[in-house]
Amino acid sequence: MSRLLDNRVRTAYRGIRLKQQRPQIAQHIEREFKLGSIAARILAARGFKPDQDLKNFIAPSLKEGLPDPRKLKNLDAACALISEIAASGGKVAICCDFDVDGLSGGAQANHFLTAAGVETRVFVPDRFTDGYGLNERLIKAAADWGAKLLIAIDYGTRNQKEIAVAKALGLKTIVIDHHHVGSAAPGADVFINPQQRGCGFAGGILCASGLVWYLLVGLRSKLPRAANLDVRSYLDLACLGTICDMVPLIGANRVIAKRGLDLLGTTKRPGLVALKSVIGINGEVSCSNVGFGIGPRLNAAGRMVHGEMVIDLLTTDDSELAARVARQLNKLNTERQETELRVKEIAVEYIRGSGYLPSGLVVWDKEFHTGVIGIVAQRLVEQFYRPAVVMGLDTDGIFKGSVRGIKGFSVVEALEACAEHLIKCGGHEGAGGFSVEEARIEAFKEAFEAECARRLDSIEVVPYAEADTEAQLEDIEMDLVHELEQFAPFGMGNPGPQILLAGLKVVEVKILKNAHLKATFSDGKRYLAGFLWRQTSHPALNVGATVNVVCKPDYSVFNGQTEIQANLQAIEKAA
Repeated sequence: MSRLLDNRVRTAYRGIRLKQQRPQIAQHIEREFKLGSIAARILAARGFKPDQDLKNFIAPSLKEGLPDPRKLKNLDAACALISEIAASGGKVAICCDFDVDGLSGGAQANHFLTAAGVETRVFVPDRFTDGYGLNERLIKAAADWGAKLLIAIDYGTRNQKEIAVAKALGLKTIVIDHHHVGSAAPGADVFINPQQRGCGFAGGILCASGLVWYLLVGLRSKLPRAANLDVRSYLDLACLGTICDMVPLIGANRVIAKRGLDLLGTTKRPGLVALKSVIGINGEVSCSNVGFGIGPRLNAAGRMVHGEMVIDLLTTDDSELAARVARQLNKLNTERQETELRVKEIAVEYIRGSGYLPSGLVVWDKEFHTGVIGIVAQRLVEQFYRPAVVMGLDTDGIFKGSVRGIKGFSVVEALEACAEHLIKCGGHEGAGGFSVEEARIEAFKEAFEAECARRLDSIEVVPYAEADTEAQLEDIEMDLVHELEQFAPFGMGNPGPQILLAGLKVVEVKILKNAHLKATFSDGKRYLAGFLWRQTSHPALNVGATVNVVCKPDYSVFNGQTEIQANLQAIEKAA
């Protein structure tokens, strides 16, 4: 399924369509929940009814919105093993991944167990020397430190060999992971993964940091010195991984994210206070603040140097140390942004140079920084809406690759179909990683493109933009914006409200910072500024043109003045 590639930035959508409207249900929601008409129509279009599920959605609570921890397969066994090790005075090694999910999970476990009197230490792999996943160097370091128990967080499901090494060194092992489970379990003493057969806990959508939070809930009654610890106070850390790992923000994840964001707004953790200060976040913290502010800076450590500094930041009680690390992370994030932009520009040039848009994008270069290949793969997906692979040189003759997918495309299944060409691979539905010998890259590219072509036959590769409801420009007021904030946090599985505004005239178009578009629209009476992020052109945005737009209403505050604006999702020329 290759096609000629034009030179325009991808508009992403073939057109706009309105979701099925359910006016009677919307009226019931409006009346029973005392909402405005537009808010009620959005909820009805998303399948809600005026029932307990909607009540839990609007006002998620820990008591009503979270499943019983006892239903998480092997949680009791994990708590019993940790309790046994702690009672004997044994040390616990926490080995976690170097992304936000792994690091926030590792920070939770380390802080809680330390507070409960258990001697712990966190071991984080080095992206550049260890690569992804649990590895023998970390295991041997944990054994040399004297650990009796190793807890692997956000990896381990596919580390059968490494778990065997840990056991041979006399370590008990617990794996807490959420990645795809293959034909063989990791062989750990305790395996916690909602994807494993016979589990499916919370719909199988929790990430590692969410699962670790459940571990703390279970441990509170098992460790004598943990009885007075408030597990709710760890939701600020749990929500970091939940939001940044882009798991669906529904069900238990919505509760964790919502309550965690509330805590982040008033957090006393020196590290988070310092990081918020560096970023300029004051007062309430939004999902966007985490996804585009806090998260990238935490990830920058593992991408550019080493993730252990994030553990220091999230667990320290020293405000001066926290301020130093926060400044360093901010600087690293700037370096990461510059590196990402360079790699992306080269990758896009490769794709455009071919003249064709294949079903799967595969680009590689020895000079690509392996710390940013995952982000660049995501940027390629956003621009071309195809599964994307980006590879950089890891060690002599070995390339490391990151994969990102599109809706309806399983990255991990596609990688498994190409596994004969790879040294190792892993991941989940939307993202994955692998290692490959340089000599096998062309064979892998051919196999991956063929697998994508096969799978994309049944997927809309140029999808429609779906609007929740239609409104008039005069409806977009601050009261509506504030009412829609009840539906936050927004993210995967719960996108921001998408409102169709039809028949607007384009009054002005500007490029901001050579990176984004700002357009001003009018219905002849009112004006609205709309922003199209990470795009500098759009074929429908011409001054004087009449367009239909799908947008999420928002607002900005500048010099004390509040102004309504819109984040643009899709734009089409009006008929």
